[in-house]
Amino acid sequence: MDSSPDTFALTLKSLRDTLRNPTSLSSEDLAFHLSSTLQSLHVHPTSIGPSQVFSENLKAITRYLPSIQDLLLNQIIPTFYDSLNPPDQVACKTFFVPSKTNDGLSVRRQIGLCSYTTLPSYLSSPKPGQSALVKPSRKFLLDIVEELVNTYGIDDLYYSVYIQDTKGKGKEDGTKSIQWEEAMRAAVGIPAKVGNAVGRWQAEGGVVDVAKGLEARPYFHRLIVKLEGLMHEISQSTPSADTAPIRIVFEKLCSIGLLSPSPSLGDARSPALLPSLLPPLLKHLHPPSTSPLQPYPARYLPSIFLSLPSSALASFVESLISHLTLHLIQPSSPLEPGKPDGRIKRSVEVLTQIVGPPKTGEEAWNAVLRTVLSGKNGLKMSDQQAQARNRLIVGWIARGGEDAVRIFIESLIERWTDPKYVKFTLFSQQLNLTHILLLALSLLLPLSPWLVALSHRSRVIMAFQSYLSHPDPMIRRLGMLVAEILSELTIPEDTTNGENIQMDDEIEDLRKGLEDVDTKGVPKSDKKASGGMKRLKFTGIWDGDGEGREECRWLRRIIGTRDDDAILSDRGGNEEDWLLGWNDQIFFEEHPMIPESIPAPSTSQTRGRPPASKPKQPKASSKPKSKPKIVMLDPDQLDDPMEGYASSSRSSSRSPSPTPSYLEEVAADPSLAIDTTQKKKVTRPVYIPQLTALLKERDKPESIEMGLKYGEGLIRAKREFGTELAENAVAVTLMTLGLNDSFNLDEFDEKRQGIMNALVACSPKEVAPFLCEQYFNTQYSLQQKSAILTALAMGARELAGLSVPTPPTTKKIDFPSKTLPPSLHRKYLTIADIPPSRREPIENGQLEETMSGMRNMLLSKGARKGDDVPEIARERRLKVGNRKGPLMAELGSLRDSQMISSSSPKPVIAYKDIAGEYFVMPLINRFWEYYKVQSSRMAYPGNYKGTGTGMILSPLGLEKFLITLCVLLNAARHSPLFLGVLAPEALELALTLGIRFSSSSKARDGDEMEGIDSLVIGSSLELCLVVLDTCVELDGGRSLTMDRSDLLLGIGEWATTIFQNEMEGNEVAGGQGGRAEGRIRAGAAAVVLKVGEVGERFGGMGVRF
Repeated sequence: MDSSPDTFALTLKSLRDTLRNPTSLSSEDLAFHLSSTLQSLHVHPTSIGPSQVFSENLKAITRYLPSIQDLLLNQIIPTFYDSLNPPDQVACKTFFVPSKTNDGLSVRRQIGLCSYTTLPSYLSSPKPGQSALVKPSRKFLLDIVEELVNTYGIDDLYYSVYIQDTKGKGKEDGTKSIQWEEAMRAAVGIPAKVGNAVGRWQAEGGVVDVAKGLEARPYFHRLIVKLEGLMHEISQSTPSADTAPIRIVFEKLCSIGLLSPSPSLGDARSPALLPSLLPPLLKHLHPPSTSPLQPYPARYLPSIFLSLPSSALASFVESLISHLTLHLIQPSSPLEPGKPDGRIKRSVEVLTQIVGPPKTGEEAWNAVLRTVLSGKNGLKMSDQQAQARNRLIVGWIARGGEDAVRIFIESLIERWTDPKYVKFTLFSQQLNLTHILLLALSLLLPLSPWLVALSHRSRVIMAFQSYLSHPDPMIRRLGMLVAEILSELTIPEDTTNGENIQMDDEIEDLRKGLEDVDTKGVPKSDKKASGGMKRLKFTGIWDGDGEGREECRWLRRIIGTRDDDAILSDRGGNEEDWLLGWNDQIFFEEHPMIPESIPAPSTSQTRGRPPASKPKQPKASSKPKSKPKIVMLDPDQLDDPMEGYASSSRSSSRSPSPTPSYLEEVAADPSLAIDTTQKKKVTRPVYIPQLTALLKERDKPESIEMGLKYGEGLIRAKREFGTELAENAVAVTLMTLGLNDSFNLDEFDEKRQGIMNALVACSPKEVAPFLCEQYFNTQYSLQQKSAILTALAMGARELAGLSVPTPPTTKKIDFPSKTLPPSLHRKYLTIADIPPSRREPIENGQLEETMSGMRNMLLSKGARKGDDVPEIARERRLKVGNRKGPLMAELGSLRDSQMISSSSPKPVIAYKDIAGEYFVMPLINRFWEYYKVQSSRMAYPGNYKGTGTGMILSPLGLEKFLITLCVLLNAARHSPLFLGVLAPEALELALTLGIRFSSSSKARDGDEMEGIDSLVIGSSLELCLVVLDTCVELDGGRSLTMDRSDLLLGIGEWATTIFQNEMEGNEVAGGQGGRAEGRIRAGAAAVVLKVGEVGERFGGMGVRF
């Protein structure tokens, strides 16, 4: 199917406009738009490849696809991806990484190029004013980037930029270069950006792992192998092609530090250029005779590497020389000093093919010379790799002829004769330079005029004097060895006068010769060099061990060694010798690289469908068998079979009863399942308004179940995703709060409470004030009011960064939604009227568990202070008691995840900044308003009460209310309003309720209201204790003492009265002992101690307890 030049542009613009309004889309609509666009682009799995692709179409992909990818990442993926079917998810990924096939390959490569230049920008840290990538899309982005680098390599990017089979005007060379540099910059920077992004996301509280394929070492290994394959393919197909794109890649790789001058035999984690480049490069330089591949052209590789910048070329040559000899010499066959070696000759040939022959003054020559004279390399007799490196350098210099050798020796002599070099350089470095110098001198013929003139230079002669005066005998022997060898190469052998001369005489003659030279290097005597000079021969100085004797004997053996004289043989399986030892090295085994071949186009058009040879499972096996609409009776129920009575009369108008076989046929007939065909499938919500619509359908259990199942996850996913949650948070809260479990759904209360908690934690400014208002609405049951208080407390703790207890697994049953007549409220709201099976969930909810932990912590503070008293501490140590066990949590529970996770997600806003305005004060102010109205009603004749009054002002309701205030104030201890506003208001409320119920309990019948008032009194004492403890920790109680001393005195007097009554046993507060009595006694004692502590610190107020 062909396309016009503007087909791609129209299709992509249409999809872009559709995705810009995602709220009007459903999952089915989105899948349709994505599939139709892929069909138009010819990249859908069922598409037919186009016969031609216009350049305008490829430009349209570059222009419009980045905006579509941005919409997919920021809006579609977080919202719709999990709700899409697997084929639709693949279609969504195709806009980033289409499958690599021959059909429409140019279009697929263009999409891959666009993804390479677009996706890395989402991994970077956002600039000021820009929003970061939403959290639900982060894992998807990493998966897409990994799939991208595995599917499309650097060769695909090259063909996409420079070689496209298009019909139309091609790109300008300048545009191609800019696009190629941008693509290479993005491709080379992917591992670093992925690492930085993952580290930044983990610091924000996310759990994101880096795939192995995106780590630096495997990533660059794959890239370099693909790059070498691209180089060889270009050299064979178009040898005259511009090598600048390849050079740009190597320049980028060198600039990020992939060149290691000192290679290591170990498996390092850091990436390296040459260990990945050399194995395939050496195979293509000298392919086997049986291989159809042709070697690189002679000038192709030098044209790439010699065009690198000087600094990059110097580093490349230095690293290349070290890597070529890294595995060249095996321990089983070491180098022999005086024998030419074929392995060195092969390595010289490879170096020449890569950087070209030596030419004095050019870049490669200067790079090699800089490597030799840098002084970084040392030499030991046991270091075969260093010896091979020096012989490789000298062998490459020898390819330049005698003039190149002379210039090279000149440079070596200038460094070797430098007095500072002789004095300060270490022995291993001097041994390395001396080794290279002697190898280079062996390339010249003995007694050559240039060599004789070199030996007569004053710089050389004065250097011998520096070596002779050196304090290190090892370095001193190096100078004597070079003097002896240089005399042998420049002075003819004397067969008559050199028999009885001792070593001391030789040294003395050498010193006299050094003194007989003027500053210009001309001998003062008139002796001829040929007649009056004689060879130096230091007999006996080289014998023995230590002080450099072994090294000097080894250096003497290399004189005359020329590796270029070695004879090479490529027969008998010696073709692998050209790999220079890199064939047996394994540098990347964790993810083996398999070359990706493009499948050949099929002869017939199959529209992308799988071939018929592949077995295909029947459709019926992939879908679960539907249940029949008519269920037959069990065998035990066949006593009364469903068979009609036999009619003896044919004239009977009654139709015969259906038989069981007929019923089975009817049940199996799919055409009769009318309700199934007309029933609309409930889809997973992807937007907050969709969640609201599901929760609003109270008569459809499947809608409520779907909303409860995905509600909490959707709300938490939208917490940092625009203003969608803030705009719809109140509506969702209202729908969730009004739900009733009319259909006995599984985990109804837990899921509803999870949604409520998530709403408060993710949208506190909108939800918290609304819940504070709804709590005093009389239309809700006590169970729903309990859910409101629990959501406020747990949401506040989550915003404050505190732990949230695991919700109870048992089903909470508080009270029905309908209220009884007012006369029965007081009796119904007692603990005694609730069955024991229902009390445990009420008493051990999230709110109660949190308060229990806070209560134990506050009461244990006073106990720990006793450790400062020696007598008490000794008595406590002598007591035998149960040791505290280690903290444990059930696997998979919420506490287990909290213990494992090192960092929690960052809250949308700090709780301390909004605690007073949105949580504590709205709750307290509305309570006072409600309390005032109800008190005035109770003052009327007949004790008039409104409907639902007993719920809020009942002891059970007030206990939960006060516990909630305890949790909210404990989390708000760092609020700026705590000392001045929150603490006095909370203490006044606790004192008012505590005094009222303490006095009212005296006039009540103990049998009827047993244990009721103790709930409020105990909670009031705990609220006072929480506030007082925080005030003491913050400023020692100074603000409370100075501003509200009357309130503090009142709390102390009330708590003292309660404690005295409990201790004397005259009147148990609330009329009940046991656990409630112990709770009140401990709370009253703790409050008395706190007030006394404040009074002792600020004694001017006259408080004494």
